[in-house]
Amino acid sequence: MKRIMVLLIAPVLLLSVLWTLWRYYSYSGPIPDPPCPQGSPVHIGNLHERAAGIINRYRAAGASSDERDLRGTFSVTGHGPADLYGSADMAYILWILGELEERTTPHGRAQWAAFINSFQNPETGLFDRGGATEESSVHATAFAVAALRLLGHKPRYPLRWTKTLFNSPSSVGGWLDSLGWNEIWTGSHEAGAAAAALDAPDDLNLPEQWKGWLLSALTERADPATGFWKRGIADRFIGRATTVDLGGAAHFWWLYRRIGRPIPYPEKAFCGILALQHESGIWGNRLFNGPLPQGIDLDAINGLRIAWGDASPSFRDRHRRQLLLALERYACAARYHLAPHDSFLRLYSKSHKLVGTLNALAELDLFYRELTGRSIVVTERPLRSALEVVTWQ
Repeated sequence: MKRIMVLLIAPVLLLSVLWTLWRYYSYSGPIPDPPCPQGSPVHIGNLHERAAGIINRYRAAGASSDERDLRGTFSVTGHGPADLYGSADMAYILWILGELEERTTPHGRAQWAAFINSFQNPETGLFDRGGATEESSVHATAFAVAALRLLGHKPRYPLRWTKTLFNSPSSVGGWLDSLGWNEIWTGSHEAGAAAAALDAPDDLNLPEQWKGWLLSALTERADPATGFWKRGIADRFIGRATTVDLGGAAHFWWLYRRIGRPIPYPEKAFCGILALQHESGIWGNRLFNGPLPQGIDLDAINGLRIAWGDASPSFRDRHRRQLLLALERYACAARYHLAPHDSFLRLYSKSHKLVGTLNALAELDLFYRELTGRSIVVTERPLRSALEVVTWQ
């Protein structure tokens, strides 16, 4: 009898534990209360006053305290010596806020670029020399190259490894097939190889057709049912688009946008992105860095913007109101989380997480202005999306 009871109770307890864990990690934050008035702009504080606090938080040990002549000496955690991601992150952050030129001199930006370039391997062109990176060396390379572009500079050495990857249709296809498709959010970081080549094309000696080969191969591998890339083992059982799929697809969509070609199945992608937005207004949750505005929101909003531009006029007519409500819901969530003056320093322990959040706000306001002619995020000066200038984030 006892054995039967154990056999009956054990599955119930297991399911209860799994349900509790799921509820905890899937939590996406509170629904803002009171809700924001429909269609009204949101105020999230003086971002440009708060830039000084961000600078001080991530300033590396021993760095100059002159906030009008910054030289790129920042740490991703705000502790210890300057590192690659801390320096590149701050170039992004200040550029998005419109503060980079104001807080630097041409000589200072040249020093900043020289510091980032000190991490480049002259033999390969990868940015993999010294210091632990936040991500893979390919992601670090794409991010560093983009930061250099924002600073008005470029890599010191050619990106020599691109010749191996993009020299023929077969090499492009073989490279794509080698990506980590079972966890595509991380696996797609290798797409930074193409992003870096697009942002620093000098001295690559690639065939003129390489961009077409790349997008043709990506399109062949896209899922017609969702507009995402679902080639992993789990995708055999999960047909719908997931947050992980969104995080992966964004890295590919950026390449289409930079090259100037429409993404595959834009209307499917648009609907999939909208379906992933939580009732709280954000796209993330505790499982993905926390129930607060973050980089996955950038992937979602920028993805919506790209897909919207590639969709048919009749599709846009049918979905315009739904889209505006989604953007307004995100704006309200952003105000809820980010309006407190200490929010950036309290919520984000690393500068790299802050980059995605700020660029999500920039994309939100840019997209809303394109749709309505009005801003949805009130700031002293318009935020700038780095993805308007560079290929990688």
